Amino acid sequence: MSNQRDQQKQETRARLIEAGAKVFAERGLEGTRIGDIAKEAGVAMGTLYTHFPDKEALFDEVMRAGKALIIDGIKATYELDVEHATRDLLVMEGVVAFAETYGSLFRLMLARGGGEDPIQREVIDAVTELRVKEFEEGRVVGWVRPGQNLKAVARCEVGAVFHLLDWWLDDPARMDREELIGTLSNFRRFGLEGREP
Repeated sequence: MSNQRDQQKQETRARLIEAGAKVFAERGLEGTRIGDIAKEAGVAMGTLYTHFPDKEALFDEVMRAGKALIIDGIKATYELDVEHATRDLLVMEGVVAFAETYGSLFRLMLARGGGEDPIQREVIDAVTELRVKEFEEGRVVGWVRPGQNLKAVARCEVGAVFHLLDWWLDDPARMDREELIGTLSNFRRFGLEGREP
């Protein structure tokens, strides 16, 4: 009985996080009311308050859950024993799949370049640092041009990827999914290296 109750509690919490991602993405933190999230999740406001003391706590949880999904996915790709070009393609396939599945959360996490909100900044910084580490390794083996500010280049890349996906999510008919992945992986690979695909 206790296991069933715990499972229901976890499922409700997951629904609240998913609903929070959707509503926060549509209305922002300031424009969102607790009642909006409870309604989207299909629960009473009191149920929401048993899981989160306020909307700020739910917002933090939404952002941390999204960050973990993105970072874990990218790290898993980096651990594969594949060529650099294949890794770029796999990373972009994963990012596009994440954006397709969690469009509202994706937009929420990367909106405004991580400007004012510390958790958004944390997400941008974490993704950027993963890429900087890869650039540093690439510099050692020679696929990164010397003289580049790697942190600046990584931030440019994160911003460009977000903006292209944001544009595509508005109307996926604008570009075939495979063309989108190819464009993103070519930009990721050749934007810094300066070679033609």
